[in-house]
Amino acid sequence: MSEDDDLANRDGTGTGESSGDGVAVDGSGRESDPVLAVLDDPASGGERMPQLLGALDGDDRPDRLRAALALCLAVEADPELLDPVVRRLVDRLDDDPAVEVPHALDYLAARRPKAVDEVVTGLDEGRELRARQHLYQSGGGFARSEYLSPSSGDRGVGRARVAGGDGEGGGGDGQRVYTDRSPGADFDPSTLAEGGDGTESDDTDDEGEPDGDDADDGRRELTRGRLALVARRLSAVTDRSRFDDLSVLTDRTEARFGDRYRAVGTVGDEEVPLSLAVFRVPDGDHEAFAGALREALDAWAGVDDHDSVVSVHDWGVRPRPWAALEHTGATLADRGDESLGTGEAVANAVEVADAVAHAHQRGVVHGALDPATVAYPGDTLTEHERQRPRATALGLARVYADHLGLASVVDPRFAAPEHYSERFGSVDRATDVYGLGALLYRLVTGEPPYRGTVEEIRAGVCSDRVPVPSEVDPDLPRGLDQVVRKATATGKLTRYETVTGFRRELRGVVGDGR
Repeated sequence: MSEDDDLANRDGTGTGESSGDGVAVDGSGRESDPVLAVLDDPASGGERMPQLLGALDGDDRPDRLRAALALCLAVEADPELLDPVVRRLVDRLDDDPAVEVPHALDYLAARRPKAVDEVVTGLDEGRELRARQHLYQSGGGFARSEYLSPSSGDRGVGRARVAGGDGEGGGGDGQRVYTDRSPGADFDPSTLAEGGDGTESDDTDDEGEPDGDDADDGRRELTRGRLALVARRLSAVTDRSRFDDLSVLTDRTEARFGDRYRAVGTVGDEEVPLSLAVFRVPDGDHEAFAGALREALDAWAGVDDHDSVVSVHDWGVRPRPWAALEHTGATLADRGDESLGTGEAVANAVEVADAVAHAHQRGVVHGALDPATVAYPGDTLTEHERQRPRATALGLARVYADHLGLASVVDPRFAAPEHYSERFGSVDRATDVYGLGALLYRLVTGEPPYRGTVEEIRAGVCSDRVPVPSEVDPDLPRGLDQVVRKATATGKLTRYETVTGFRRELRGVVGDGR
């Protein structure tokens, strides 16, 4: 029997028979080869999906090749199959897949890059990462497509076409770039894998590290590869940003509420240094969380016209929230246990208090002041280089507290009693007064107001004992003790009634406080 005759028998056109619905059957009425049937009639691929996937997982290489081809043809015939087929292929990228699996995924991504990107974006973090790593490393799919291809001379920077923006600032010192809000980005980022873009140079040692004199050049190439991957992963944000151009400059760093990236935004001829924040989405009711975060970001943006509030230049919430923030370098937490001189410390506390008072006047409560939420515009902090502090993360802790717990939203050593127990009341303006008192203690002494385990700290915060700065440094003005004691009182009613009162009394301790 010839090869053609044998194929005809197998697909139901020879000695075999064909059922009424186009399924190839043998003489007993059983399906003979669903893969060949789909190759003959790609439109029937949907009803034979389990058999095609089974053949793709088999040990016979020709059968796997035919199954991969049949899956691709089935998607061509019925685009609604793209989603389930891509998902099944990505599932098989886990453990050293047969070569036919990534080949099929490459083909679909090259043919329908936007559609495949949408499917991949909707996967969980681990599966999305596997898919994007493969499609970028292989040079196929997204990397070949015009949709996500890097520009000529790509240096790992994500460039974007953006609508809107006239470049006019909205704040007193020109920090603000935009006053309108973007509707959100179609973005669901996941943790980037350690390592580079998967390529290796010829000049590497056994562990893939650059060797000898070429090490620096190798690291530069690796960085460009990593940043190219970062730029692709953040493309849904940069594409929807209101900047004329939004370039991602660094890999991610972990922050309290998600990941941060250094970036630069361009509006006309002006370049704006940015911190691009991609917020963590807790488990639970994602829709309710997104709504609460939307309100918090909108409120924060509504008070960032103050010189000492970090500006929110642009933001979005769907499906993964993000914000393009004024770039800041070090935070007060980055200083470790170093203290400032009394005059500089008080000046810092007064300026943060100015920012909080401004927010309170517009109905916005910070809710979790601590050293990590006091940022400075430069990367270094010295007593000789005056840097005005900026309050950041306004209102975010109140959104995250119910999902992540106390330790994730405020440093326990700076937490108010109401953070620990509802019997002290709810988080409100008085909580910010407490936070300012705890920050003042840290600024003038270089130490947190409480130390020990979380339970030891909790016991101290909820007791009648309050921190006293002069116990750490007897040379400090005695008036500071009174300000800190009153601001950090356990009972709300015994704290300063307003931030303005705290600020006024603090200035009186060391003159103007500036």
